[in-house]
Amino acid sequence: MCASFAAVAAMASLGMVAQTAASGVAQAADSGTTPMYRLYNRNSGEHFYTANPDEREHLLYEHWRDEGIGWMAPKESDTPVYRLYNPNAGDHHYTVRAAERDYLVEHGWNYEGIGWYSDDDERVPLYRQYNPNAVSGAHNYTTSAAEDDMLVSRGWNAEGVGWYAVAKGQAQQAVTMDKDGSYASIEGYMRLDGAGTGYHSKIDISDNKGAVVSFGIQYEKDIHLAYPRLASNVAFLVENVTSHSDEPGPEGKEYLYLDEAPLNKDVKVRISWYRDNSIRFYVNDLEIVRTRTRLVRPFIFAAEGSVARNGDSIDAGIHDVRIKVGNDSSSYGTMGEWNDRNDYFGLDAIISKYGAKIDQQGPYFTHGGHVQGADFVFRGTADIPGVDAQGQPWTWDTSFETVEPNTGEIGHPLSAIANIAQYRESSDDDSEW
Repeated sequence: MCASFAAVAAMASLGMVAQTAASGVAQAADSGTTPMYRLYNRNSGEHFYTANPDEREHLLYEHWRDEGIGWMAPKESDTPVYRLYNPNAGDHHYTVRAAERDYLVEHGWNYEGIGWYSDDDERVPLYRQYNPNAVSGAHNYTTSAAEDDMLVSRGWNAEGVGWYAVAKGQAQQAVTMDKDGSYASIEGYMRLDGAGTGYHSKIDISDNKGAVVSFGIQYEKDIHLAYPRLASNVAFLVENVTSHSDEPGPEGKEYLYLDEAPLNKDVKVRISWYRDNSIRFYVNDLEIVRTRTRLVRPFIFAAEGSVARNGDSIDAGIHDVRIKVGNDSSSYGTMGEWNDRNDYFGLDAIISKYGAKIDQQGPYFTHGGHVQGADFVFRGTADIPGVDAQGQPWTWDTSFETVEPNTGEIGHPLSAIANIAQYRESSDDDSEW
């Protein structure tokens, strides 16, 4: 099921940042320097900086984007950097100037203490820019002269050097599925194309209790009107359904429209689930968002294509699909072959290439199935005529309430789905689950 953008739940508010502000005191690193984490809020446009790993972790689960380490700050110096928060605009500001701090406090900003320190040896400048058109996220700070020049060329005001770092930082680093530490993952190279009002290609992890998490690329007509930060109507979308999976509406569902995505171009996407019931989403091996789930092992993995309304078409594919399950001898592996018979309302999932069989014990063990590296194609035009009780045409959110013509049943998604399930060996200890 794909959410209508009108029903999307809001992402984290900046008020959540304010609530964690007291914990934003610089944490010492053993080397005498402190990594300064940089995060980005897609909704407000604010870049946020913190030395506190717990605050960073909290904001990541509030759907801020990880931008790596902005710079390395000294553990201590004679030049503190003051941190302030504007409760009206939801914006943070940072300055080494006590007079600027006091001026902002007089005008309603909250003083949040010393965030970190500037390097008294002035080794690496932090350039400061101001966006005169922004309410939140009006200031940006960077060690990159190229980023400084780029923002100024787009209308930001250059405000010189805000403070100094000991060393430059490092952007978020790519991590492969083999190295991401997850218990269960599915990834593949996704390409989306179609026609009509909406279409979507995605990968899924679900359980047998009604929870499902999916991630993919969605086209939806006029979505940029609801999300002006999107330059087009194509976006990466997370659907985190904790309950009510076969009912319309937002209850029990979390929808995250993320960054702009391409049409008709291969993009590597991945869902990774961790034993603490957190889940992370990757594009080209870079994490773009994380959240919490209610998934319960064992899992079902799927590759899927769907459309929004009757008459919409899809022409999509996901190739080189791989699955990882478990990381110890008592874990599940995957079983059997892919099943592409779950095709509803005129849409077809086709296994265009079976993958490899992996016989070795470990997270990629397929128990005889030709699984790893499979290719899928999703094609068709939706055949879901008629209207619901309110006289509205059926959609990918309400299709569960109408009869699927081939099966004569209700409760089916407006999708074409290929599934594969986990398999537990008889020697496994049930108490683990």
